Amino acid sequence: MKRWHLFPVLSLLCLSPFAQAESTGEKVLQLQQQMAVMQGELSSLVAVQQASKGSQSALADLLARTQRLEQEVRDLRGELDTKTHALQTQQQALTAQLANLTSATTSTSSTAITASNAALINSAAVIASAASNTSAPTIQGLGQSDYQQAFDLLRQGRYGSAVTALQGFIQRHPQSSLVPDAYYWLGQAQYVLGQNDAALKSLDTVQTRFSQSSKAPEAMLRMAEIYQAIGQSGKARVVLDKIIKRYSSTPSAQKAEAQLQALPAQK
Repeated sequence: MKRWHLFPVLSLLCLSPFAQAESTGEKVLQLQQQMAVMQGELSSLVAVQQASKGSQSALADLLARTQRLEQEVRDLRGELDTKTHALQTQQQALTAQLANLTSATTSTSSTAITASNAALINSAAVIASAASNTSAPTIQGLGQSDYQQAFDLLRQGRYGSAVTALQGFIQRHPQSSLVPDAYYWLGQAQYVLGQNDAALKSLDTVQTRFSQSSKAPEAMLRMAEIYQAIGQSGKARVVLDKIIKRYSSTPSAQKAEAQLQALPAQK
């Protein structure tokens, strides 16, 4: 009977290691599960930390680039201010130079016109005395009073009024022997007023309609000067060649030859 009572005890003793092993295995599995969870949490923490470091790095880079851009903007503004000041200074200098040039050109043009007028008047016996400052014999020709009044306006430098008066004289006295002179001085006055096309037309009328007039070669010389002044040297050359051929062996031809030599060489 004692032997049969020992079997349960022995059975329990035999099963105990297995039960303990199973319990240990469960604990190991639980620990492994806990470790897996902890590893996941650790990975998450590492990722968050890395992301945070990346964000901080990106933010620092962005801040650095912003600072560089701000510095470049400041540099560009400084450069722009410097260039603007230099440009304003150059513009002021250019304006002053232009004003001086305009004044000098006006003075030179007036002097040149006066000298040219005096020379041309001395070469024309009909109106030489009337152009001088001393008393003069009366200009001969139909409508001489009207012509004299217009010419006096020209001599006084009242070019706009002189143009109107000379045009009126030509309309009222188209058959007058003074018409070639009127056209010539009309062209001179128009040129002084900057009416280049009108001046060339008036002077051309002298050499086409009144080619035998003493004013014809002088009008052509003046045309050549105007063409050259407005940058049309080719047309100036054509007019000068025509003077030399049409009025050879005359002072006008000699002047034309001199002007022709002064023209820039043809390309």
